[in-house]
Amino acid sequence: MTSNAPPSIEELPEKLSISDLEGVTKWKDMKKSAGTKIKMDSPLGFSIHYNQSQMTGTDPKTIDLIARTEDVFSYWTDGLRVLRKGDACNKHSEEHLSMLLDIELKIRQLDILDIEGLKLPDYKPMVPALPDNFNFHYNFN
Repeated sequence: MTSNAPPSIEELPEKLSISDLEGVTKWKDMKKSAGTKIKMDSPLGFSIHYNQSQMTGTDPKTIDLIARTEDVFSYWTDGLRVLRKGDACNKHSEEHLSMLLDIELKIRQLDILDIEGLKLPDYKPMVPALPDNFNFHYNFN
């Protein structure tokens, strides 16, 4: 009997550790050289460079990918850069960061800590356990 469940991490034939990643290159940022025969002209294409060998001086391997949408492209390239302790540098990330900074400024302008003696707790609240199932019933009447 075959299962439709995705394989566990141990069952995957090939794995790539974050520590093996050496970088991410957007195809639109690559300089086209005259001798390059590989067609990397998609604006949503990027390459992941990795080296699974612990030996220094070995050439990294490359995985070439093309995202379906600009959002997916931004999530993958920024996510991989951040995992490598880099900065997110796509337009979507800049928009999200700008939005968060605007919200932070608005909250600071509210001066929420001085409203009627409101004090924020110094500790994180306890996170409740997940429910047994997520089969919620909605009554819109």
